[in-house]
Amino acid sequence: MTGLANPRGLRSRTLVALLLLPLAIGVQALGAHSPERVEALYSRGVFPILVAVLAWLSSRVPFSVAEVGLACACVVLALALLSTGHALVRGRGHRWRILGRAAVSCLLVTGAGYALFLLAWGLNYQRLSFGRSAGLPVAPSDRLELLALSASLIDAANTLRDGLPEDEHGVMRLADGSRWALSRTTLGAAALINRYPWLPKSLFRPKPAWSSPLLALLGIGGVYSPWTAEPHVNIEVPSSDIPFDAAHEVGHQLGFAREDEANYLAYLMCRLHPDVDFRYSGVFLASRYAQAALASVDRPEALALESRRSAAVRRDLVALIAWAKRFEGPAMKAAERVNDGYLRTQGQDGTRSYGRMVDLLLAERRAERRSAPPLRP
Repeated sequence: MTGLANPRGLRSRTLVALLLLPLAIGVQALGAHSPERVEALYSRGVFPILVAVLAWLSSRVPFSVAEVGLACACVVLALALLSTGHALVRGRGHRWRILGRAAVSCLLVTGAGYALFLLAWGLNYQRLSFGRSAGLPVAPSDRLELLALSASLIDAANTLRDGLPEDEHGVMRLADGSRWALSRTTLGAAALINRYPWLPKSLFRPKPAWSSPLLALLGIGGVYSPWTAEPHVNIEVPSSDIPFDAAHEVGHQLGFAREDEANYLAYLMCRLHPDVDFRYSGVFLASRYAQAALASVDRPEALALESRRSAAVRRDLVALIAWAKRFEGPAMKAAERVNDGYLRTQGQDGTRSYGRMVDLLLAERRAERRSAPPLRP
């Protein structure tokens, strides 16, 4: 029997639809007030098991399960809209019932999707910060600290860039190509897990996104699918960014949802990687974030420090800026607004949270000065 002919069934679905999303949001809010419990019970308890199962299943096929699923969902949505429109035209006397049933279905799908998002990955937004778990002394920085950090990262990038393969324009390229380079991401991740044994042990290589041209248009370097535990990388971006972008998405797969922490973990994965091109990518991007942070407090000093970059690094930077400018437009701005809004719903300060990785970079420097020797390029 259909929902129109079964009022009791419709009432039950309506009740579930009305309660599911608020309950999921309520669980999220409770987690935000108890990050220690989220860390112990979910992030280090339930989540490692879930991500291991989901990642193993999705890795059995070479293509993106999430992208195929999204395409199927779009087809189903289109068919549902057509079916609802047809029913509205034919069932003139039942329009409000038809619209009510459609609204209940939308609420059910939205609530179930968000509940699964929280269960599969999303509760990691409420876990303890990586700085606290790793014992890094995150604290406000001053101009001199930012200056020293920027200078050291620029010098490291200059050293690592020397001798890397280049294209006909003198811009850094990945010797094995973008797609094959993704398979090497897990080498840095394994070194990171060895450094922090409490991280999840199951790792699978990021996948090249079929939708890379669309992601480029939207200004997106990579996407992590919580429902399938798949890291996706936009292989249209310049080679200098691909290793870092891949490591960033693996950072999400490791259970760190906040963008600043995923950025910092990506930097560490690249710095600990056995291959120079990955190490360069991590330091290159970190130096840009540090320069941006320095410019916010001392723009003349930041501009003066740019002359410290080698000619090869400057070529990579110019190529990256030129590539980004190709896609500037309404689509990229709209995508940035959507991403900013999503991050704010998860308790972050929008897209500005990406740049807060500099706080963790400075905390690492403080910790290394106190005890351990610094990471070498």
